[in-house]
Amino acid sequence: MADGELDREQAQIMWAVRQAGEEWAGAMRAHVLAPPDPGFANRIRSLSEAAAREQVAWEHAHAAGLMWRPVPGAEQAQPPYELRPGTGRRGPEALWGRFDQAVASLNQSITGSSAAAVADAFGELSEAAEALADAIEREDEAAGREPGRYPEPRARTSGAA
Repeated sequence: MADGELDREQAQIMWAVRQAGEEWAGAMRAHVLAPPDPGFANRIRSLSEAAAREQVAWEHAHAAGLMWRPVPGAEQAQPPYELRPGTGRRGPEALWGRFDQAVASLNQSITGSSAAAVADAFGELSEAAEALADAIEREDEAAGREPGRYPEPRARTSGAA
């Protein structure tokens, strides 16, 4: 491959990496700014899809010989509040455990420079989030909740909260 072709390929890969990163950031922001419950499964599904695009972009970057720029201290990072343990998040605990482990794995991988490790971690997170979104959607359907809608408020029987 000629140098010009390699430069063009690397530029295309870097564009794809930037696009995937912007989609990932947007999916994370959706959780930061989220109302208490509407669209929870959809937000997690969007996170899964964004992570899958990051995986593909970083696989291509790795194949082209590009490296990840390490993020010092990332192993201590926390996901947005609604995705953290102990916040009343809905869905099966086992799948949340898998998700939490995938987040920890991603945070660890981005402290290094391996694009392949970052791609793998994004893939793991994508799969965990997809399974979680599917399970939450099933729970919502079983409970008669429509996606993206607040649960019906309960009638109060007394003045006590």
